[in-house]
Amino acid sequence: MAPILRKVAKEFEDQVTFAKVNIEIDRDLARQFKIRSVPTLVLFKDGKEWNRFTGIRNHSEMKKMLGTVLH
Repeated sequence: MAPILRKVAKEFEDQVTFAKVNIEIDRDLARQFKIRSVPTLVLFKDGKEWNRFTGIRNHSEMKKMLGTVLH
């Protein structure tokens, strides 16, 4: 997913902030956000969790997900 996320991050760089967390290293953060499988994408809007997705997504799916958050 990393190459897809990099590409989408570039396309949405002025609208969305992306953060990557290594749950093996930062276990407290993984617990805080209830991340139990990889990859997990947690989308926030106005500082609150808006949606989450588990599993691999392709480029067009990622763009569609982000589009729904931005509108």
